[in-house]
Amino acid sequence: MDAVIDVNELIQYVGALIALINPVSKIPVILALTVRYSAKGRRDVAIVASVTVLITLLVVSVLGREILHFFAITPDLFRVAGGLIILLNGISMLRPDGQAQQIPAEMDHNPAIVPLGIPLLAGPGAIATAILYASHHHENWANSVAHAAGIVAATLVTLGCLLAAEPLERLLGKNGMRVITQIMGLILTAIGVEMMVGGLSDHFGWPSVVSP
Repeated sequence: MDAVIDVNELIQYVGALIALINPVSKIPVILALTVRYSAKGRRDVAIVASVTVLITLLVVSVLGREILHFFAITPDLFRVAGGLIILLNGISMLRPDGQAQQIPAEMDHNPAIVPLGIPLLAGPGAIATAILYASHHHENWANSVAHAAGIVAATLVTLGCLLAAEPLERLLGKNGMRVITQIMGLILTAIGVEMMVGGLSDHFGWPSVVSP
């Protein structure tokens, strides 16, 4: 029987990626980096940055098992480490000044790939999460389809936020973007704890305490 996608885990994966990429908090950055760009130029930067995120996460997903095997890291323990990274990211986002973005100085080159695509959007947390899910077996998880679908969904959300940077900044304001960041931080904290508990349970053979 063909494997099917576990919808709940797919939703968790997409949610974790979106929260870690946190495109809403990058709105002031893209506006600052493209202050002298035309509307078309800013749109091109948003598209190239999103494609950079897509390619980066797809590549590390494909190579995830090989990366872990090369460093002799078991998927269960990497799941614990990845959960810890996600947990720490979530806690930092919950602080009043969490994930405050330092606006880079004006650049004399196109910022779409560096620093916007990597590492501001596709940072260590998102990359670790992609590797983590790529190396995590699930009996109802169709790996290639699910990973691609999750990454594409997160990338489309990111692209939408970057394309709508100006109206979103006017609509949300600083307080609104801070609230969204803290909500994402809360989601990340819960996902990080669940990953750590699940990884430890699988590694030590403890009875599962996390609902599938």
